[in-house]
Amino acid sequence: MDLKLPSTSQDILRCKLCDTPMPPLYCQLCDINLCKTCAGDHLVDETKEHKVVPIKQKWNPRNPLCPKHTTKQCDFYCKQCDNPICALCVLSGEHDQHKKIDIFERKIEKLENEIHELEHSIYPKYEAAASDIKTKKDDLKTNSKKMRTIINEHGKLWHQELDNIIKSLLSEINDNESEQLDIFESEERKIHLQMNKILENIQDLKNLVSSRDAHLVPEYITKLPEFSELPPQLHVVLPKFMPRPFHKNLFGHLKNCCVRQEFEFWCMYNAKNNRNTNQYVQ
Repeated sequence: MDLKLPSTSQDILRCKLCDTPMPPLYCQLCDINLCKTCAGDHLVDETKEHKVVPIKQKWNPRNPLCPKHTTKQCDFYCKQCDNPICALCVLSGEHDQHKKIDIFERKIEKLENEIHELEHSIYPKYEAAASDIKTKKDDLKTNSKKMRTIINEHGKLWHQELDNIIKSLLSEINDNESEQLDIFESEERKIHLQMNKILENIQDLKNLVSSRDAHLVPEYITKLPEFSELPPQLHVVLPKFMPRPFHKNLFGHLKNCCVRQEFEFWCMYNAKNNRNTNQYVQ
């Protein structure tokens, strides 16, 4: 199979870990391109097995070596044993009753299985997830619109109730003012009436004194008792507005809103297939 390296600027090879262009190395088991610096760090990772080779081998894959005949490459795959085998294994007769296929065909079969898993299992789940997100976005927008309407309507009710409270308090102030003014004005009229009488009496007395009338002076009867009861002192308690602290929570509040992620992993192969895949699917 004669495969060529990518040639366009869009397909330029880059290190998977640091994005350096034209990396010279490739990890066969992890299927990632690596620059020299990242390759060293990659090999230090002991959580899994690595096989770093020159990147040219990425397009010229070799069949795995036979575990029994270590100098031979495996050209066949034994379905019963679920393992790659070499020509010497076939000649040994150990696999005579087993179904054997060309290892390249086995690789094609694995790739076709992977395509099937991607097309019929994984991709539909991504489609469903994308559709679910769209639905949830629509639900979020619909709910937000509904909440805005509810809050605005609730606000209008509060404004209306607040206006009613203000009108009631202002009316109470006006009524109280009118009632108190009536009392003040009534007392004021009485006082002015008495003041006029007092002034008239003063003038009469002055005229009597000036006349020195021997007949009228002795007969004068004092009017002091009439004016001795002084005007009452009016004690007024003026109304005072006692505002209460404003608490915004009295209006209402929103319950917490959040997006919670739940991850799901799709197992394409069983543990045995996963182990074998690392051995011969490149």
